Amino acid sequence: MNTRLNLKPFIAGLAVIAIAACTNPKIETAQNLDIQGQGAAAEAAREYKRLAHFENQVMWDNASAIAFSEKAIAAANGEPLATPTGSASTNSDIVAAYQTLNAMRAQGGDQIAPKATGQAIARLDCWNEQSSEGFQPRDIAFCKDGFREYVTETATALKAAGKDISGIVPDLKSFNVTFPLGSTMPAVGSNATLDEAAAFAARHKNMRIVLGGHADKSGSRAINQRLSQARADRIASMLRARGVAEAQISTIGFGETYPRIVTPDGQRSKGNRRVEIVIGPDKFLLP
Repeated sequence: MNTRLNLKPFIAGLAVIAIAACTNPKIETAQNLDIQGQGAAAEAAREYKRLAHFENQVMWDNASAIAFSEKAIAAANGEPLATPTGSASTNSDIVAAYQTLNAMRAQGGDQIAPKATGQAIARLDCWNEQSSEGFQPRDIAFCKDGFREYVTETATALKAAGKDISGIVPDLKSFNVTFPLGSTMPAVGSNATLDEAAAFAARHKNMRIVLGGHADKSGSRAINQRLSQARADRIASMLRARGVAEAQISTIGFGETYPRIVTPDGQRSKGNRRVEIVIGPDKFLLP
């Protein structure tokens, strides 16, 4: 008696399913997108495209692949973030996450931290999509943790730019040091502030430190951009000398774009020649 199974029909069936998934017009359109630019929408589009490919080719989840493909196409066209959908729209954590992210975008997150904000947008929609399905806890955790990490990065960058986000994220600690005109060495008396910032970071585990360098409007935009980055880099060096790990620190030079005190072009302002030291957890918002 021949007990060997004839697997050809089964294999052929799988091939038909795979081909059908690959040839969905929305999935094809998304995978053929040539996404240009470094803005938040472009970054979100790239992540949606990657998620759609994963769902289509690895998970064979046609519905999720189509959903992410639609979002990739929309993001590539610059369309704004949607609201939570499906059964996840009643999840209070997800609803609060959308509200928080949209509030950060209203404060300038797309411009100040485009890569982090774009990733946060895509990972939040991913969290929403996977939670609506409700049967892939590992995928839900991947999307949720990714969102928390990237939205924290957006928040700290906003704070380092000098934005008041205390009503959105209350648990960010900030310090401020100023600089003499044209100098990359902080003003006299800054050592005490740097000591306090380093001590705060040492007392709390898993701290993220973002240094936002700024300049006043007394020079050209190009010079002020370089000066602001040099100031942030100088403070990074001084914090490392105080025991802060290099891996915890990131720097951003904002030039004269986000003044603390609004002045006419060409006017000197000590308050605007500064570095904002922002310290917060690696991830926040949700347990």
